[in-house]
Amino acid sequence: MNTKDRTIREEIRKELDTAHAEFHKLLAALSEEDFQRPSLNSGWTNGEIVAHMMFGFMVVNMLLPLARLWGRLPKGSSKWFAALLNLFTGPFNWVNALGARGQGKFFTHKRIGTIYDRVYFSLLGKINSIKEEEWGRGMYYPTNWDSNFSEFMTLEKLFHYPVIHFNFHLEQIAR
Repeated sequence: MNTKDRTIREEIRKELDTAHAEFHKLLAALSEEDFQRPSLNSGWTNGEIVAHMMFGFMVVNMLLPLARLWGRLPKGSSKWFAALLNLFTGPFNWVNALGARGQGKFFTHKRIGTIYDRVYFSLLGKINSIKEEEWGRGMYYPTNWDSNFSEFMTLEKLFHYPVIHFNFHLEQIAR
């Protein structure tokens, strides 16, 4: 493992560790009643926002195999795929909102910390599976789906994404 590879892994681990601590701090600060209260994001409860924040971490687990595959192909090969996904932004937004509402009910205040921990430890394990030459590989993403997506994201950027997404939505929690 070279110095750059080690630095990337350490930086991502540090970000994930900080987000892990913040996530549990947030959960500890929210009562069951707070979890059901409306958030600062119109139409969403605090619990739905927290579940959605957690889903940002889960999505990396789902996108990683796809990003690794596209990363082995010529750089522009995933551009058409991202463009196709951008065409379905409306249905995606509907499913995303519906999913968050369902997650807010399924991932209850009591269970969400345990589920988040499983996702967190899974991501830590996946960091170790990335080979040095893979960090700079990536794919194009549907930027209309999430303002936190870059047009092209390397595996390194993909691992930074859930923390950026978490911090973005953290301000929407009503205290």
